[in-house]
Amino acid sequence: MSHPLDIFETDSDGGILWRGTAEDFKAARRFIEGLALSASGEYLILNQHTGQRQGMRVVLPNNLAQAESPDGGPQSIEMGY
Repeated sequence: MSHPLDIFETDSDGGILWRGTAEDFKAARRFIEGLALSASGEYLILNQHTGQRQGMRVVLPNNLAQAESPDGGPQSIEMGY
């Protein structure tokens, strides 16, 4: 069974790289936070069935200018599209 959500990473040049799939938005966010453990980044979650998009920026604690997440892990900021 294929998962309905595609996960893409955007690069600084405006390119998009497919990173994987997920069964729901919660699983997609966990997947993205795992990817972002090595570097901050911006990601896009796309529902193949509905076309709904959810953007997400993940910032590592040592890159945070303002607030850190309570557990010291990556902080995710959801962005609407």
